[in-house]
Amino acid sequence: MTDHAAEPSAWANADPETFAVELPSEGRRALVALARAQKARGRGFADAAPGGVSELAATMAAIRREVSRGRGLVLLRGVPVDELDEDEAAIAWFALGRHLGRARTQSARRDPMGRVERVDDGVTWRGYRSNKELLLHTDHADIVGLLCVRAAREGGTSRIASLAAVRAAIARERPDLLAILERGFPYAWFGEPPPEADGPASPFRVPVFATVGGRTQGVFLHSFIVEAARVLGTPLVEREREAIDLVRDTGDRLAMTLDLRPGEALVFDNLGMLHARTAFLDHEEAGRRRLLYRLWFAAEPPRAKHPGIAAYEEALMRAYGDPAAPVA
Repeated sequence: MTDHAAEPSAWANADPETFAVELPSEGRRALVALARAQKARGRGFADAAPGGVSELAATMAAIRREVSRGRGLVLLRGVPVDELDEDEAAIAWFALGRHLGRARTQSARRDPMGRVERVDDGVTWRGYRSNKELLLHTDHADIVGLLCVRAAREGGTSRIASLAAVRAAIARERPDLLAILERGFPYAWFGEPPPEADGPASPFRVPVFATVGGRTQGVFLHSFIVEAARVLGTPLVEREREAIDLVRDTGDRLAMTLDLRPGEALVFDNLGMLHARTAFLDHEEAGRRRLLYRLWFAAEPPRAKHPGIAAYEEALMRAYGDPAAPVA
């Protein structure tokens, strides 16, 4: 049996300080200058130079390696949001992201950058636009970057858990459920189906755990699994419910917790990490409310994926109108 606990990304209950990387002062100054100049010319974040910020190229290359081939996570500090307004901070974050991969579209609204904030628009399943608790889950990208621009008045604590560590614990403690999770589940489209869809959920299974290139990867969105079973008329059996609950419970037990402060960012391997956050209370003033900028990246060069994971990501990118999404 493969020892998933030996994978570089199979850490548990880690100290956030062990993942911390500080932007060098020269790079901070260059980032501030770039953001201010770009806004002064009337350009938005999406116009950031394809080459990123040369003064930060080495730092960001090391982060990319750590995320993709090492422990799967970096806590980046020193992004100069304290010297920039909201628009300039978005420009700076997108410019940094140019070093991590190609930005991917994040919803059917065609947004290349997500504003993680409370918005009272009635779209309750879009958790990043609410202040409710978000349970451990994955997103729809190779790499995710979350920059804190403003923190909540109270709450909003982040949790990160390694899929490899969760898999190793389940293999050790409940090996009878591992095959269910490696087989995977259909996923609901939740009103954003790809153009080729002929039903409310994926016609293929997406694994919670898979091994590609000696590294654990997977997809896990509890509510999407449950909703797919409902709309397809194929209720989850008891052992399937037990298995997906076990992923969440084991992840909670092994997770690292941290409170992101303004100027701090989490950059992580979305195929190998689960993430969550607690509910939060916001400030009353609009200009002080909690705000994070979220970026999704496709790895460059393209990363090898399990066929079910690749099919799911590519279908969602077609649904979201991502300009580089493959044709079905």
